[in-house]
Amino acid sequence: MNYNFAVKWLKAFRTSPEAVCALYADEFLFEDLMLEQSITDKLELHRVFGPYANQDPENGIGIHNFKIRSYVGDERCGLIRWEWYPEHCAVFLGLDVAGKPFGTQGHTFHVYTEDGHIARESSWWDAAAILRQLGMTADKIPAHLATQRQAVGAA
Repeated sequence: MNYNFAVKWLKAFRTSPEAVCALYADEFLFEDLMLEQSITDKLELHRVFGPYANQDPENGIGIHNFKIRSYVGDERCGLIRWEWYPEHCAVFLGLDVAGKPFGTQGHTFHVYTEDGHIARESSWWDAAAILRQLGMTADKIPAHLATQRQAVGAA
């Protein structure tokens, strides 16, 4: 694939979960290593991607802004370096983020099928940068974040 496919992939998140899920092969593996997510079911992938298409700045889900920093790859696989900055978000990872600007950078590695669909995805992003932007230092991390995993985009 190429840079244009990476742009199409990130734009699909803002369009609809159907649009982004259509870019994945019927058999795929999606991993968000920071959240310890491993998904092989399109219905589950649809649920996880749903909040990113939100267009209502009043509902607290947030308007999710992505920007591609770079793409390196070929027709078999590629590494996408991106930035993410939500606006109008009320809660993130169980933290009150209302009115607090934050964002992070990450990398997503794709393996593509012969017909150009995503067969495997592994994403990494800098959660510590978000916590620092929210004024969290090691001594201020809420106990629930230190002791249990939080789901993003839960039903």
